[in-house]
Amino acid sequence: MCSRRESCCGYMTVEASFIVPWVVFIIVWIIYLGYFEYDRCLLFQDNYMLASQAGSIIKTKEDRSEWLNSHLRGQYGNKYMGTGNVDASGEITGSQIRVRSSLTVRHPLAYHAGMIPSSNWHVSDEVHVDYYSFTKRIRLFRSAGRVLDGGS
Repeated sequence: MCSRRESCCGYMTVEASFIVPWVVFIIVWIIYLGYFEYDRCLLFQDNYMLASQAGSIIKTKEDRSEWLNSHLRGQYGNKYMGTGNVDASGEITGSQIRVRSSLTVRHPLAYHAGMIPSSNWHVSDEVHVDYYSFTKRIRLFRSAGRVLDGGS
C-alpha cells in the first residue's frame, strides 16, 4: 500500500527492469566492438612492421622477397581474437614493398541477435613502404654539394 506522499509505488523498480538490461547490453556491445577494432589495428601494425623490416634489414631485392615470404606466417601468429588465420601476401616492385592481408572475424552473436548482420566481419589492409639506402643518399647529396660548390 502506498502512503499519501508516495502516490506511485513500484514505478522505479519497473523502470529499472527495462533500463538496466539495455545499459548492460550497450556496455557489453561496446566492449565487443573494441575486439573488432583491436584486430584492425593489430593487422595494420603487423603489416607495417613486416614491410619496414623487409626494407631495412635485407640488402638485395631477391633476399627481401625470400625473407618477406618466409616471415609472413610468423609475423601474424595467433594473437587475433575471433579469427582462425590471416591471409597475407607480400611483393616487392622496384623500391616499394607491398604487404596485403585480410582476416575474417567470426562473431557468435550473428545467429542469435537480429540486429547484427548474419555475415562475418571482414578486415583487410594493404601497406606500401618505400625503402631507401640512406647512406647512398647522403653520399649523393654530399657529392652534389661539392659539384655545386665548384669542387670535384
